[in-house]
Amino acid sequence: MKKNENATEELEGEEVVERSGEMGPKFSIIIANWNGKEKLGELLDRCLASVLNTKYDNFEIIFLDNGSTDGSYEYICSKYPVKAVRNPRNLGGVGKNKGLKACDGEIVVLLDNDTVVDARWLEEPAKLFENPEIGIVQANLRLLAEPSVADSTGHCISVLGLPVENSFFMEEPKEPTPIFAGKGAALFVRKELFERLNGFDEDYFFYFEETDLCWRARLLGYEVYFSPRSVVLHKGSGTFKNGKLLFHRQKNTIASMIKCYEFRNLILYLPLRLLFEFASIFFLLFRNPSLALSDVKALVWVLRNMRNLVRKRREIQKQRVVSDKELFERGFIVKSLGLTVKYLRSRFKRFEAVVVA
Repeated sequence: MKKNENATEELEGEEVVERSGEMGPKFSIIIANWNGKEKLGELLDRCLASVLNTKYDNFEIIFLDNGSTDGSYEYICSKYPVKAVRNPRNLGGVGKNKGLKACDGEIVVLLDNDTVVDARWLEEPAKLFENPEIGIVQANLRLLAEPSVADSTGHCISVLGLPVENSFFMEEPKEPTPIFAGKGAALFVRKELFERLNGFDEDYFFYFEETDLCWRARLLGYEVYFSPRSVVLHKGSGTFKNGKLLFHRQKNTIASMIKCYEFRNLILYLPLRLLFEFASIFFLLFRNPSLALSDVKALVWVLRNMRNLVRKRREIQKQRVVSDKELFERGFIVKSLGLTVKYLRSRFKRFEAVVVA
């Protein structure tokens, strides 16, 4: 993890500052919540206060609640000027899809409730979206507890479909830079593109849903960018040692390979991925049998849903205009298995910033 001079200090206070007079695209900021009052305490208020403190004229806030039972939905609606959307139950990360109908802006901002945004976080993305080729932008996610350290600057994937954070193997960009995919804790998406892609794949629940969205956007010819001056502090939670997270991680990454790879790469790399999974299951049987069971369940899920995955694959492949070759040449899909293994080992040793919001 690299240091970055652009990192903001933690934002304090709830006073709304004066916004700039420049009018740019309208941002619809969807703040996803699940029992945020109970789980986050004052951080939930800090999140809302920081967004209201944004120095930008043209935005709205949609508070999307995922079936909370802690009173956070009623609390936020009574205290802050937000549009409110409530899901009847926890739909995970893909529950953000339900907020789309309430969005009036050209740009949808997907924001987790354990974030604190810089006052000028919308300015650079507004300029980036002046380029019609850019469809998705990720904010500069920093660790809430240590803002000088990157939480995410975007990521690539290995040939086995597993995400690898860019900050793991390269210096942090000082200027806006193309990335393969962004992290959903603070992600900007053109509304028309989000609609064209039918939002997140709702079979995913959480984990990798944003990478899958970015992958499908890239196949349509859109660029995905990292915005270094759009600073967002992120708390994050969860680890690979959590069986539920491992289950969704395995099934979703394999599903995206099936949907998005060209056929020649699918028949080359999917068998390798399955061998990797069988080896992982064997290893976990002696270390943590419950995790091995989660891995087995993921493979069973893929088999049971193969017909649906093939249907989705046909639709995606029919519309694609970008080849896998281009994604390989641009370093978005990495062939180094050594890098993948090294990265995965590091993830077992530290917290993974994945929130069911």
